[in-house]
Amino acid sequence: MKKKSLPIGAAAAAMLALTGCIHVDEAHHSNLDEIAINTETALRICGEGFVKQVDDDGFECKDDD
Repeated sequence: MKKKSLPIGAAAAAMLALTGCIHVDEAHHSNLDEIAINTETALRICGEGFVKQVDDDGFECKDDD
């Protein structure tokens, strides 16, 4: 029974780790320093897991749905 619970636990841990990911499309951005600063600000303002998008001009929080 232990063998079956290990993959389930690993999958749950991976999903939990991915919930705080922020989408940044580097192909369309040239100033990665500004993106890093805006990412820190977005996390502080929106909260971890509630950042929709970050770019070199600013950020957007997820809607309260």
